[in-house]
Amino acid sequence: MSGTTFSYRRRVDFGDCDSARVYFTPRAVDYAVEGVEAWYEDVLGVSWADLVIRHNLDPMFVQIGCEYFRPVIADQIVHVLVKVVGIDRATMTFSAVGQSAAGETFFRVTLQARFSEGDNVESTPIPARYRQRIEACLVPCDDLASTPMKKVRGFVRRDERNPCRQRLEGPAGKVPFTSQRLVVFGDCTVSGTVYAPRIFNYAVEAVGEWYRETLGISWLQQCIRQRGVPFLEIRCECLTPLVPRQVITMAVTVPRLGSSSIGYDVIGYDETGKPCFDVRMAACYISDATGSFKATPFPDEMHARILAYQASCEHGD
Repeated sequence: MSGTTFSYRRRVDFGDCDSARVYFTPRAVDYAVEGVEAWYEDVLGVSWADLVIRHNLDPMFVQIGCEYFRPVIADQIVHVLVKVVGIDRATMTFSAVGQSAAGETFFRVTLQARFSEGDNVESTPIPARYRQRIEACLVPCDDLASTPMKKVRGFVRRDERNPCRQRLEGPAGKVPFTSQRLVVFGDCTVSGTVYAPRIFNYAVEAVGEWYRETLGISWLQQCIRQRGVPFLEIRCECLTPLVPRQVITMAVTVPRLGSSSIGYDVIGYDETGKPCFDVRMAACYISDATGSFKATPFPDEMHARILAYQASCEHGD
């Protein structure tokens, strides 16, 4: 710990990377959460596991946002710089910036954790013995406009603007496109609930399925053709904790489409139709046709298919 900034060192493992030969998008969130976990032990003097097991407290992540600036490849070293940028009665907000040894920024993650006690998912005040240590590390940041958290806070509940849940009875492949995922034991932590970065895995995989089914080409095939759709930003609001054996139905919509940019919304529902999480993602279509990856317009046929999908979702066809 140096002043108010904690540094966590992480090597990018072979298994962290995908077929595009860079780390899989949600891994940045993994690294940030690992950095916060190390911060707990260094600053609070207690591990995250001990907070749950011995003290019956769980600082659950309720909002996470990540912006991407540079790709990271296998064997690179990422230094995750963790700061506390906000604290109130029951929550604390972290900034976790991934950098190279030379100071180049790979990603910036903002995470808000809310303390809960036992099986009660409602918030509980941060214990005084921890609050003093947290406040000693606080780097006030009144204006989070330049961070992903500002955008997360601006979320509009999907139920209020586009009631997808009323159209989730059809099979996968209908509009909106839906994908189902079983929450498995290995996705969960010692608290018995899903490890927060896994939600991003779910959402990214759902978008990958949509991409293949709607546009007729997989991400892997795009990589082989030296094209891709890397993510620029991902954001998530965790609405209810996920537990093993739950079946989550994810609805994918495309609220934004530019000549080379695209925005995805993925909302996950439990078996009763209750929303569990809301993930927003922005991506850019790129090509290596010029010898270096640059933003390029979507092919006409692909662009037309996306427009048709948007229209179908809008009209509930």
